Formats: sequence, structure tokens, C-alpha cells
Amino acid sequence: MRAVVFSGVGKGISVDEVGTPKVEGDHGVLIRVRECGICGSDLAIMEGRHPSKPPVILGHELSGEVAQVGTAVTGVAVGDHVVVDPNVSCGLCQNCRIGRRNMCLNMIELGITRNGAFAEMMVAPEQFVYKVDPRLSWKEGALVEPLACVVHGFEKSRVKPDETVVVYGAGPMGLLWVSLLKRAGVRKIFSVDLAEKRRVVAGRLGADLTIDPAVEDPVARVERETGGMGADVAVEMIGRAETVESAVRSVGAGGRVVIMGVARKEARAQLGPFDMMAREVEVLGSNANSTGFIPAIRLIEAGAIPSGEIVSHELEIADALKGFELCRAGQAMKVMIRPS
Repeated sequence: MRAVVFSGVGKGISVDEVGTPKVEGDHGVLIRVRECGICGSDLAIMEGRHPSKPPVILGHELSGEVAQVGTAVTGVAVGDHVVVDPNVSCGLCQNCRIGRRNMCLNMIELGITRNGAFAEMMVAPEQFVYKVDPRLSWKEGALVEPLACVVHGFEKSRVKPDETVVVYGAGPMGLLWVSLLKRAGVRKIFSVDLAEKRRVVAGRLGADLTIDPAVEDPVARVERETGGMGADVAVEMIGRAETVESAVRSVGAGGRVVIMGVARKEARAQLGPFDMMAREVEVLGSNANSTGFIPAIRLIEAGAIPSGEIVSHELEIADALKGFELCRAGQAMKVMIRPS
């Protein structure tokens, strides 16, 4: 079968012929991948900003159809339309047992540390495979995983309808944030991004004001638009120290800052401890998802997410390298790869 294989930092990716995986164990599920989205984490892996175990087949935002099941599988059957939580936690370590399975000490990450879904077929444990409504399009199903991550961050933010929120970054994840915030009926949504195309889409999805940081200081603009009070919540989806700093400075007293962007491990932001103490600012990390898959499926099935606005390209696997280049150059929103 054909697959997108990452061979290591500096070596890049290639579309190769590889062996078809087989169901191993009683609870394995073989999935015929129909669509898989290119994630910012995939680019971070290629640039060395996110650890992986090359050579590995990338891809973790998938939808597909069950092709074969292990002898003890009862939750799904051949022909079911499914999505997959790629964060395979052990369920036994301390973090898993206290409800932090997204920080499992023995985590297996499909598409990162174990072969993933930029391939015609992939295998996943039954416990992490979820049935979805077969009426969903494949691209809608492939948005469940990134939406589950946003749901996790959304829950951590504790955002309320009467609050104002600024989202730094209007890529696919930032747009999912804007969509959820609009659905939640928050008082005002600001979207900050350098790319005009992305700002336009953010406006269509519900951002009340879009800000070009190359033209004006977003912190000053948010302060002005909130009568000097600052935003109640700021979300950082870019993964840069300077935008983390801006996010912290954008919130007012009692503000919450949610960091979801993947920065380099060595990156350091300059934050004012006295200011954060005096204003009681909370800075919250949000990593992958913990219990977000079922809510994300429900939102997608309810038509709450405008996939047509977020997905800009659907490419065959032979054009996967082109898809990665489009993402790297900022010329695409969400790019979906069709392996089969």
C-alpha cells in the first residue's frame, strides 16, 4: 500500500510503498482510511519541534471504514464508519488513573510514535475507535480529532457567554475555536492572524473583529475595544514565545490564557510575575484531548462545525507532498489527504 513516511528531521517525507498492516491481538481494528488531515503537529514533527520515532507513517486526524476486527472486538464491525483517538494511553500509570490520560506516562501516539493514517490502511486498538454517523462526509469525520483537542482547551478556559475572547492564530485550530465560541454565544470574539485569507474566514465564522498584527498591536487594540479592561480569555494557537507574551498581556484582571500552540522546547517567553500575581492571571496549558472525543463527535454530527470553511484542499495521496508544502507556505487552511 502507499503511505506518507517521515524518515527524520532533515530527511523529510516521501510517498512510499509499504506493507499492509495486520490486526494483532484480539482487540485490534483494521481501518481503511478515507481521509486524513495534515495537522500543525505534522509540520512540527518535520521541523524537530515535536518528538517522534522515525521512520514512521504520519497522520492522526482520520476518518475511515472498518475493514477487519480482532476476535474479541464488540464495539465496531466491518463496514462501520469510524474516527480514531490517536493518543493510545495505557490506563494503568498514575496520570491515567487520576484522569490525566492525555499525559499518560506510556503514551503511544498513532501517526507520531507508531504508524498512522497517511496510508491506505491502519490499525488501532478498539478502545480508541469511535463509530460516527455514516451520513457524515469523510472530511467532516476527519475534523473530529482536532475538534476534540479544541473542546479540551475550551473546557479548561471556563469561558462564559458574557465574556470576551481573543484567539491568536486563525489556522484550522483557531477557526475551530472561533466556531465553538460563536456557538457558545460569547459577548465578543477577536481573531489575530497575519494572513488576510484566514482573517476573512475567521470573520465569516463569527469573529467580531479581526486584527492584522503586522499593521497594529493586537494587545493595544483589544485593550481599546474592551474599554481598557482587556479580554477575559486569550487563546494561543501559534506556538511562538512572542504570541504567548501577547496573549498574557491581552487579558485583564482574572483573565485566563490557554496555550495550545506547539512551540520549540527551548522557547522561552518573558512574563511579568508581579503583573500576573497582581491581576490574578491564569496561564493554562492544553495538551491534545482527554475526554473531548464524544463531545466533538456530537458537535460534528449536529452540523455545528462548518467544514467547508475550514477544509480548503482534498488531495490524493500521490499529491501529499504538495499538501505539506501548501501548509508550510501558509497557502491552505486544512488539507485533507485521501489515501484510498
